[in-house]
Parts: sequence; C-alpha cells; structure tokens
Amino acid sequence: MTPAARLAASIEIIAEILQRAAAADRVVTEWQRRSRFAGAKDRRAITDSVYAVLREQGMRRWRVVQAGAELTPRLLVFADAATPLHVWRDLCGSGTYAPPALDETEIAALSKLPSDEDAPLWARANLPPEVADMVQATFGADTEMELAALNGRAPLDLRVNMLQGNREMVLEQLRADGIAAAFTPMSPLGIRIPERVRLDMNSLYRDGLIEPQDEAAQLAGLLVDARPDETVVDLCAGAGGKTLLLAAAMRNQGVLHACDNDPRRLARLSPRLERAHARNIVIRDADAMPELLRELEGKADRVLLDVPCSGSGTWRRNPEARWRYDPASLDEVLRRQRGLLSDGAKLVRPGGRLVYATCSILPAENGDQADWFLAHHAEFTALPLAEAWPAGVTDQRIRSGHRLVLTPYRHGTDGFFATAFVRRS
Repeated sequence: MTPAARLAASIEIIAEILQRAAAADRVVTEWQRRSRFAGAKDRRAITDSVYAVLREQGMRRWRVVQAGAELTPRLLVFADAATPLHVWRDLCGSGTYAPPALDETEIAALSKLPSDEDAPLWARANLPPEVADMVQATFGADTEMELAALNGRAPLDLRVNMLQGNREMVLEQLRADGIAAAFTPMSPLGIRIPERVRLDMNSLYRDGLIEPQDEAAQLAGLLVDARPDETVVDLCAGAGGKTLLLAAAMRNQGVLHACDNDPRRLARLSPRLERAHARNIVIRDADAMPELLRELEGKADRVLLDVPCSGSGTWRRNPEARWRYDPASLDEVLRRQRGLLSDGAKLVRPGGRLVYATCSILPAENGDQADWFLAHHAEFTALPLAEAWPAGVTDQRIRSGHRLVLTPYRHGTDGFFATAFVRRS
C-alpha cells in the first residue's frame, strides 16, 4: 500500500470507531479481515497510526476547536502537530486510493493550529474536561504522571494456570519460542510480555496453561484467597477471568458459582473452562440469581464482587473508551454497586470473606463505596491486607492498610481497587 492509501485506511477506521461507538481493536480487526490486500507491514503501520490518533485525541480535539473548525475524523487525523500541512496536501488527492484532497476549511484550520504550550490538563491527559477534574481529585500531586501512564501502552500480562503448570516452566517455554518475558513483580501467578504478541496459536494458550490477565486483576482474585473444598461465589463473573483464577486456587475442589446477568459475556466462559481444565464451576445466569441468594444465604466461604464500573482503570487498553464515558451515569452505577454489595453480603457465612473490586480510578466507585458498606453493614469488618493475601504475595507495596489501590504510574498495572471484608462470627 502507498502512504496515501494507508492514510485513507486510517481515516476510514477512525471514522468507524467514532460513528459506531465500537471498541477500537474490534474495528481494526474487522478492517483487516475485509482488507486482504493489506500486507503485514501495512496492517502494522495503519494500526499504529490509528492508536496514535486515539492516544492523542484530547490534544487533537483541542487543536481543532482552537482553530475554529468543526471536529471531523479527517481533521482528527490531520491535527498532528508533528506533521506539516504540506505533507497532508501532498498525500490527499494524490491517487486512486488516496483520501480526497483537503478542502478550504481543512486548510484554514490546519494553517492555524495553536501552540501546545497553551493546552489545558484535559487535552494533555487525553480526557474529557469533566473527567479530568474527577481524576485530579484522585491523584493530587501525581496527576500529570498518572494520567501520562494511563494514556500509555499496556504490556501483555499473562496468568499461569496452576492446574496445568507453573510459572517457571511457562517462562522457559515462552523464551524458547523467542518471546521476551519476565515474572510480574507482585502477582505470583503472572508473566509480563512488554510487546503485544499473538498467543492464540501458541501451544501454551491452546493447552490452557496461560490466560491474558492484567496483574491488577490477578491480585484482585488472589485477595479472595479461595481454598480447596470451600463454597465460593463469583457474583459478577463476566467472561470468567477471575473465575478461572479462583478455580485454580481451589484445585478443582469445592464448588465455585460463577454468576452474571449478561448472558453474552457468560457464554464466553464455558469454552474457557474446558481449555483451563476447570471442573468445579457452576454457571448461574440472571434467572438463577434469586434461587442462588436463597440457597446460599449465609453459607458461602468467599464471595467476589468485581462489580460493573466506569472501567476508567483500563483506559490505557481502550483509549477510545474515555471519550464515551458519561459522568451523568455515575449515580446509577453507584446504586447498582451498592445493591450488589448488599446481595453479596447476604451470602457470606460468619467468618467468611467478601471482596469488593473495581477496575476504576474514581474515588466514588472505590473507597467511598467501601465506606458506605461498612457504615450500612455493621456485621462486617475490614480485613488488613497483610492478613488477607495467600502465600506468595510478598511485595510490601501492597501489604499495608486495608485497601488495594493500584495505578499505572505507581505499579505498572491497570488502575484497580480492591478491599476485603470479614463477616463477624
């Protein structure tokens, strides 16, 4: 493909991401499937170009608006401070597969892009203004560094399935396959690969020895400290990433109930169970929830609540998602989280554990919800992290206090929150 054709493809993909409100990786994959003419280098270059735009969307939006123009997918791509106007003029309209030539409005806007020195925090952080204000309350003096990390590329973290193997053998095999990898620093189950690689054809993945899972999510699952022969409930299992971790911790002994009210996400769990050789899991959909609450009231040893949330802690993986977040929806999300906390609390036996977790960096979804729970459920007490972890979790950064707060800048993980409560005997 020519540079002009690559540019046209990038504009097409950006337009589709914005118009469909679809996940960027899905749109890119769909474009690649219908564009067999694109070679490997073309696909890589186009993907890099698309994500460069998405990770700088705040600055580009600001530049276009300051130039007095209406934001369009084309201008979002062209508003790159590092690329002179003449480059776009040369590429656009230059051939059969090139984008149409720049029009007068586009030329006028690109001729007067402002200096980046005047850009506000929200633009530099690649966040909507109201969200930047919310996040600043979270990070304080570290805001600039945290937001830069939240806008960076995430590594590929893997969780080793201890039902099938161990970290040492998996790491050795990955390196033998020519994949640069190392142990994650905090999770005793994790391996980190700095660059993205395809794993679906790797024998370790096909045989169920590894699952992609950020180290922060692994730690949230480890905080449950599920054990063999227990009754454990994953009340918001989704596609089952943490469910699989719990099953391995239980050594396939006892009963693990995987519940979710989204049948599409829950449907993805069954094939994963088979590949992971997890056999102690009972899948419960939304229709089975009332029965579950009656059946297990006061009987569960451990309950995990990885609740639906803003997903703001994962925005480095999905840079387009931050521009779709609606702060007006927060009150309804908080009500739902509190409802799930109350439902989960009913299931826990005396002496049992309830773990609340989010992939969020917003205080309202995290510490504020933990405070609400303790104020409304006097039958529970907060568990110190030092007493909560299973053997193997030794990093001192995550052993103090009662609440696990992970961030991209300080820990190199997704933004994540988790805390454990124990029901008084």
